Amino acid sequence: MLYEQFAKPEGWIGKLAGKYMERENEALNEWTIHFLTLEEGDRVLEIGFGSGGALKKALEVPGIHLFGIDPSEAMVYTALRHLHKRESTADVCLYHGEASQLTTFTQPLDKVYAVNNSTYWEKPLDTLLYLRGLMRRNGKIALTIRPHENGAGDDTAELLGGQLQALLVKAGFQQVRIHLRDAKPNDAVCVTGMA
Repeated sequence: MLYEQFAKPEGWIGKLAGKYMERENEALNEWTIHFLTLEEGDRVLEIGFGSGGALKKALEVPGIHLFGIDPSEAMVYTALRHLHKRESTADVCLYHGEASQLTTFTQPLDKVYAVNNSTYWEKPLDTLLYLRGLMRRNGKIALTIRPHENGAGDDTAELLGGQLQALLVKAGFQQVRIHLRDAKPNDAVCVTGMA
């Protein structure tokens, strides 16, 4: 039951899980966004935005166009509430759905990122292939994970980084790099690539 609340938060327990994940992921969100070098006018997609912590950070860039998809209706509602409170000129469009449902998304993209959720994607390669097709030339992607599973250690982050690297290469991304970050309880990994 607890695992499900972190994968797809529902109800008031899901909202509490979302608050926990927002605090837990704050530094990872900033680290991930750092790799993207967001610029005015960028069209940016976050997969699995949770309560909207990274979206709020991205809104600091003027004239940005933000898109997001999240499998939790509770998180879509929470993120919309949080983002509505912010003064911003950005365009924001949030969708309720799984990463595999992005095949209905047709907007061109400059940057794509996901923090702590790519391991939940049903069809990660198909999703990445589709996203690669939507991305403009020299677009950037960043996938970040800090493993939380029982028995996970720093070597787990390295292993997951290698798996994500292989997926990005297979999906046609270039200049794919693995970045490790010291974190507790385990290291985090961010894998970046260019369209």
